[in-house]
Amino acid sequence: MSHRNKIKIKTIIANVIRDLQLKEVNHLIDYIIEWAYEAEILIGSYDTFKRNECELTVKNKRVKLPHDFYQFISLKIGDIYPEVTNRDFRFFNNSSPNLAGDNTNMFSMDASRQTAFGYDGTEMKTFKMSIDNGYINLSGLPDDTKVGIAYLSFELDEEGFPMVHESHQMAVNAYVIWKIKTADYVNGTVSHHVYSELEKRWHWLCGQARGNDEMPDPKQLEYIASIFHQLLPLPNKNFF
Repeated sequence: MSHRNKIKIKTIIANVIRDLQLKEVNHLIDYIIEWAYEAEILIGSYDTFKRNECELTVKNKRVKLPHDFYQFISLKIGDIYPEVTNRDFRFFNNSSPNLAGDNTNMFSMDASRQTAFGYDGTEMKTFKMSIDNGYINLSGLPDDTKVGIAYLSFELDEEGFPMVHESHQMAVNAYVIWKIKTADYVNGTVSHHVYSELEKRWHWLCGQARGNDEMPDPKQLEYIASIFHQLLPLPNKNFF
């Protein structure tokens, strides 16, 4: 079931201050923001993230990933969808053809048609790319080529902080409180029983938040039911 309402990270900070009766939190604010981000990743349902599409411009054979980028979905150049590669040599077309071995990654780009071609002149529908250090490497594309990218992201507020789904609020609060009390547990000022209960509460609320997100809404349930009934065999009139 989709939950699209979002709350700011300041709400989580206020909740934690209230629940723990904290008097001084300035030294914890950065940590709370990081822990809230971690909690949302660990919940990890589809509703945790926002699906975005944008157009990027190639500079020096690569494009910089958006600042709100979390997970790559797909990249498109005209009608070409490159495949991701982890091979060591990624820029064969910039060196001697003798190093290439085959023409798989050897191509040139017709910027007007947005079509890739191999050295033999045949049109190529696929080529390789790699992602690392906040960039997508795209060997052989001329500068200023436009590429489209689809990706998952976190929604950010006007200050650039990640926002939290309203339905995840209790789980995120529980995770932050557990992490705050971790230092006290290590220092021996929080008992093992209390620390264990905080950990269990986080795991339970995490599972509940994820389960609520993945629960189909009434329309989706009707659709699932219709598919199920289509799979049932027709009644046998001669059964009796």
